Amino acid sequence: MIRRILFVWVLGALPFLGLAQKDVSKKILSLAGKVTSAEYPDTLGKGLNKAVVEIFAEGKKIASDTASSSGVYKIKKIPYFPSIQIVFKESRHLTKMIDMDVTEFGNDNAQTVAINMDVVLYKDHDFMGVNFLKSKPFGKGKYSMKEKGVLWDDNYYFEMRARLDAVLKAYSE
Repeated sequence: MIRRILFVWVLGALPFLGLAQKDVSKKILSLAGKVTSAEYPDTLGKGLNKAVVEIFAEGKKIASDTASSSGVYKIKKIPYFPSIQIVFKESRHLTKMIDMDVTEFGNDNAQTVAINMDVVLYKDHDFMGVNFLKSKPFGKGKYSMKEKGVLWDDNYYFEMRARLDAVLKAYSE
């Protein structure tokens, strides 16, 4: 009898001790921003009409949106997964993938997180050497609850940026 009472007490105390897993089934992300078109090396372009923004988790598409005529997109009610991949694409532009770790949100008590992300897509002129963008993310980030934003892996970004710049610069000369 005492063991049963102790067992029930321990089960009831688990959430307070931080040993129980959080219920992430009701956690919702939202993603909004603007997709712009640019010609290398310029990064200040106009809004990209009908750019597609897709969210993937565990290899499956879980959400998507098509940008407005001004390039603005908004995806509400993205179900929580610890890791997501965001794909920005438009038929006449180079695709850009972003890998994001949102584990910190999963471990937090917050039920919703809004992420703002503006992206520049370069015009695709069928350059050889940019195929790596179809299989590798252009950027990697981790959402920080404390900072209320994405902490980017700058070393990875600069490596990818240098790789893309080398190809595009060769064609612009």
